[in-house]
Amino acid sequence: MGLLRLSRKTRKKQKGGNELVIQHNHLIEAKYHLTLQEKRLVVLMSSRIKKEDKEFQTYTFSIQELSNFLELNNRNIYKEIDAVVSKLFTRVLIIRNEIENSTTKISWLTYAKYWHGQGLIQLTFNQKLKPYLLDIKERFTQINIGDLIGLKSVYAMRILELLKQYESIGNRKIELNDLREYCGISQDQYCLYANFKRKVLEISKREINEKTDLLINYKEIKTSRKVTAIQFSIKLNPNYGKTHFEKGQAEKAELITKELRSKNVLVDELMEYGFSKIAANRILKNNQESNVANAIKAVDLQVQKGKAKNPKAMLETAIKEGWHPEKYRDKPPKKAC
Repeated sequence: MGLLRLSRKTRKKQKGGNELVIQHNHLIEAKYHLTLQEKRLVVLMSSRIKKEDKEFQTYTFSIQELSNFLELNNRNIYKEIDAVVSKLFTRVLIIRNEIENSTTKISWLTYAKYWHGQGLIQLTFNQKLKPYLLDIKERFTQINIGDLIGLKSVYAMRILELLKQYESIGNRKIELNDLREYCGISQDQYCLYANFKRKVLEISKREINEKTDLLINYKEIKTSRKVTAIQFSIKLNPNYGKTHFEKGQAEKAELITKELRSKNVLVDELMEYGFSKIAANRILKNNQESNVANAIKAVDLQVQKGKAKNPKAMLETAIKEGWHPEKYRDKPPKKAC
């Protein structure tokens, strides 16, 4: 019992507010193509990474949770999620390292497991992505997950990442061909610059300025009357979080991340009582989170009093019977008249 209590005392508390997605700059500048839903899933998995992680974990999600986050059609969410996951196994990102003079090609995922009848899926990043997402000490970029998921254009998500790198500098010049590759735009898409400007640059500029903490603009750099590069200006957005839309998006993002965070904490606590991650997620699927949290607190009190011979079995009973911690707190002695 002492080990159980010690691990509960020393568990690092998760701070409030939106999660941060932290990526090495080489990953920011990687060239790849993802749909909006695929990019959102990568962002969601990245936000689950803990600062102390040395290896990628297997992340467990409920199908409904993913459906809400990816904003899928609820009538066919299993098929849609499977399509998104399957594509991430085949999508290749190309990472160029100028210092090493090397080019690396990596797929995003190496593992997916569906738990039929339980509405759960487990996913694992490709371990070769470790240098770009884990234990990063230098040359990294942080972006609030709330800003990323508020964007409806995958091109806006990529341009936001690229400009966040240069936020402190205030400007960034990107060759047009490189920008197309960063955004995963093939040679036969938006061949006319006017279409690229309308579908990529203008939409991204509007979304980023309306929904994130950056205020951007751009000018075209021409060579022989042909646009060959884009010069972006980057400032802090003075209206960030002030508009009705922004407040709504911020509240939505905070609600989603709060739900994800509270669920992760409960999964960890159930696992400390001996439940597997799959069993813990099943318990949370079949019971209200508040009821599970109350049951854990009630059993914690019994453990501290030395009254739990089999804490796991007691917790199963507590969840089933709806125990509340107030019933098991020590009552102060009544004062004499």
